[in-house]
Amino acid sequence: MKGRLRSKVWWPRIDKDVEQLIKACKGCTLVGLPNPPAPMKRRELPAAPWIDVAMDLMGSLPSNEYLLVVVDYYSRYKEVKITKTITSLQIIKMPKKKFSRLGYPISITADNGKQFVSEEFRSFCKECNIKLFSSVPHWPQMIGEVERQNRDILKRHRISQIEGKVLKECLWEYLLMYNSTPHTVTGRSPSELFFQQKSRDKIPSIGEINYRLNDSDIRDRKKNTKRKRKRVWR
Repeated sequence: MKGRLRSKVWWPRIDKDVEQLIKACKGCTLVGLPNPPAPMKRRELPAAPWIDVAMDLMGSLPSNEYLLVVVDYYSRYKEVKITKTITSLQIIKMPKKKFSRLGYPISITADNGKQFVSEEFRSFCKECNIKLFSSVPHWPQMIGEVERQNRDILKRHRISQIEGKVLKECLWEYLLMYNSTPHTVTGRSPSELFFQQKSRDKIPSIGEINYRLNDSDIRDRKKNTKRKRKRVWR
């Protein structure tokens, strides 16, 4: 409408007048797309592993099981827990074993699943001095890292069904492969960054396994990767 009017007439504040007319049109409102969400602010790389983590609950699977996916934002290290019970108390109980080894993270980002917005889960985070961030409803991009991980896990689940394998064993094999593979953003494997040492897998390694981690190159690589992706999206 703006273009058509500009090709024939003009008056002061023409654009704003057109916008107000469209907003007042009931038919246009009914068939129009919802307002796009505000642009995402890029998540900065945390200072170290196990500071900022994301959680998501996948399911239900054909076996009536659910998967609790936990991803560390610094290293992209990932763990998956299988459960048939998805109450808030069960979701609180499942990561406690990892908390006993590593302590509590500073923040947890999760979607608006009822388990993560429940009073029990909020009280648990508050008691453990964990900041809880909830994603915008119907906007999975806010926890895009864990959503991308979920797609890979679903592929692995389908493979286990096709090959007739046990899901738990397939997930163990997948996580070993994933956590030992250099990530496209950091250039290092999640296990390297998370534990600050290389982990052994089936592929023979040349040289020393252990090393001291210098993450300046990781931060530079992450900035360059994000900058390239931003240019492509534009």
